[in-house]
Amino acid sequence: MKRTYRSLGLLLAVGAISLLQACQKDDQFSAESNAVALKKAGTLNNPDRTFYSPTLTVGNGVARAWVTENLNGEPVAVGVNLSEKALENLPDEPAMFTLTLPKKKGKDFYTLVELDWNPHGHEPPHVYDLPHFDVHFYIIPDEERMAIPPLAPPLMDEAPDSKYLPPLYIQTPGVVPQMGAHWADVTSPEFNGGTFTRTFIWGSYDGELIFWEPMVTRDFLLSKPDEIINLRQPSAFQKDGYYATQYCVTYSVSPKQYTIALLNLQYHEGE
Repeated sequence: MKRTYRSLGLLLAVGAISLLQACQKDDQFSAESNAVALKKAGTLNNPDRTFYSPTLTVGNGVARAWVTENLNGEPVAVGVNLSEKALENLPDEPAMFTLTLPKKKGKDFYTLVELDWNPHGHEPPHVYDLPHFDVHFYIIPDEERMAIPPLAPPLMDEAPDSKYLPPLYIQTPGVVPQMGAHWADVTSPEFNGGTFTRTFIWGSYDGELIFWEPMVTRDFLLSKPDEIINLRQPSAFQKDGYYATQYCVTYSVSPKQYTIALLNLQYHEGE
């Protein structure tokens, strides 16, 4: 989740930064470290295959997205790797990096990952105003995401039916252009006297759920976490697809990289 409203021009400018990033080799990454997290989550009960996006330069390192599918072609996990040096020399201004997932993999349910760096955090103040990454996992084409217009607070975007959202999530005002509306978990520590380290956001636009978003502070990543977090589930699902029951934020020693991923994807028919 970024600021609930920000000029379209600014977002286009920082978006252009990601297009200028040079691709680097994948030898800073290892599929084995992804497999460790998946095994901990109980995902790899049958053989799997992982497919990767191109890499993009982030800080002094690189990032890439990936989707893991079983032998039936069904996605079981989708995630992002950040090499350890990606947390070094990050820009002082917000930056956006679009990682396009391979087509015809994982049933094409997840389409892209938008990785946002927020060096000064964002609103609300004293909640999310720490340096952090927003990791948006989208299920719409990129051209549809890019066409999402701004909506200034206090106006509210049309909301999905409440049965499609977990309990105790609330919509924040406005729509971030090229992103969508955001739903925050009011049970998270940062809303209850704690400090923001990591949290999980749901995203929608025009009454449709379009993304899921772990938000993770840079300091939390530097602590080298090894966490798998269960996700509260809605009572129904809006469209046929593969939905996470867990997400992870982990660090691996060999190679030195961070992984943020949606895990244990389960198929649900839409209503």
